[in-house]
Amino acid sequence: MTDGSGGHHSSRTQYSRDVVEATGAIAGAVFGDIPDATWYKALLAGDSGVFTDVLSRISVDVSDMQDVQIVSDAVDGYNPMHDLAYAFGNALDRLLQSTKPGRKQLCSAAVPNVPGVVEVEIQLDSAARARKMAAVKAYTPLADEARQILNRDPQCFDRELLISQHFDWDAPWTPEWERIGKERVANKLYDRCITYRENVQPVAQQLMSESDRNHVSRKVGRLHSRA
Repeated sequence: MTDGSGGHHSSRTQYSRDVVEATGAIAGAVFGDIPDATWYKALLAGDSGVFTDVLSRISVDVSDMQDVQIVSDAVDGYNPMHDLAYAFGNALDRLLQSTKPGRKQLCSAAVPNVPGVVEVEIQLDSAARARKMAAVKAYTPLADEARQILNRDPQCFDRELLISQHFDWDAPWTPEWERIGKERVANKLYDRCITYRENVQPVAQQLMSESDRNHVSRKVGRLHSRA
């Protein structure tokens, strides 16, 4: 979704592209082309148009695919864009149910101990773990994050987990990233803080509304064609 630049860093999209291409996969229409600062600016401005436009681009990208499995970030409270990546996956999954029903949205958590139901668990053998650790080591901009994650859960890189979540976008919530943001505003590191209730929740609800509206539109279109 983002280019990984954060507030003060350069883009790390090429690092991500290298990983994707090394696995034999293909990057989609939306792939690290929007800086973090642009996303955050849109959130603070309440500009949901940026988000619905990206949803539309992804939807078009997968519209001709016969077999689609949505795997998104999980709602983890660690980063607002992780949480919104889940919302994008949620909205896209709901939209696809009108034409490609049957697959459950899965999540890959960026940090350990994220709530959810384990749907897929793969224990890596020594060769697979070595490949994974080599890829992590080569992704130098994330070295500090990888080290912190390993410190929290030393065995987390020995396995791959895909979970399912059922997050309620209408319920109140205070994520960890919001608490940290408010601390940084208090310490005058930030001028403003993104909050869940004022910024992230409305965008997520707009994405859900957009998917429901398109779902109904497609359903009506099929009824008309059959008539």
